[in-house]
Amino acid sequence: MVRRTVWAVTKYNLSESTKITTVSPSLVRKLRTFGFSAQLITNGVDTDLFKPLDGTEMRRELGLTGEDFVIGFSGSIERWYAIDEMIKALPELIRYNQNSKLLIVGDSLFTTYKKELEGLALGLGVSNQVIFTGTKPYQELPRYIACMDACTIPLSPPEWGNIALPNKFFEYSACKKPILMRPMPDVEEIGGSHLHVYQTQNEFIDIIKKLMANSETKSINLEEYSWKEKARQFEEIMRTVV
Repeated sequence: MVRRTVWAVTKYNLSESTKITTVSPSLVRKLRTFGFSAQLITNGVDTDLFKPLDGTEMRRELGLTGEDFVIGFSGSIERWYAIDEMIKALPELIRYNQNSKLLIVGDSLFTTYKKELEGLALGLGVSNQVIFTGTKPYQELPRYIACMDACTIPLSPPEWGNIALPNKFFEYSACKKPILMRPMPDVEEIGGSHLHVYQTQNEFIDIIKKLMANSETKSINLEEYSWKEKARQFEEIMRTVV
């Protein structure tokens, strides 16, 4: 009943719209199957805020050393992100490199998932290697990303991955960090040599080990994905509508 009601409201709004925009190519194609024509304006990033920074000071604040290899996640700690699988991978990574750490920046919104993750880390004996920072001001996120040797987007549900183009990808990329993510076709279409796709925990572990052996500082050209460019695209749409 909830799904039918929400879809009825959404369909009415779409039908009454003069112009429709959406954030990923997959959503453009999905809307087309329902008879709606949408223009693509992807998510983006504030390139004045998100940029490569020296993470030494923040590492010191977090109790991390220069020898630590930090696997990072920034975002909502909810079940649509398979953060538990990353924690389960830590014992193997610690056996390979005793300085392996997991930095999780964010907090739970609706559930007790964060508490469950804390309990999981404790049960696996890796709670000292997992750092939960809690919610941080958005403006401070680049400083936390600067601490990370590898950034992650462990989006779990396939139905979400098939239409997702998350801001995290642009933010991590602007900071010139290697990214590990679950399959997301729209992100893979943009691509970049810094992007690593995994499906299984073993694949995740293998990619991290390779990054430990050979650190990366690669990035993609984000000029067309800056919020300034996205604002220009929206302004152009508004002009045509007016």
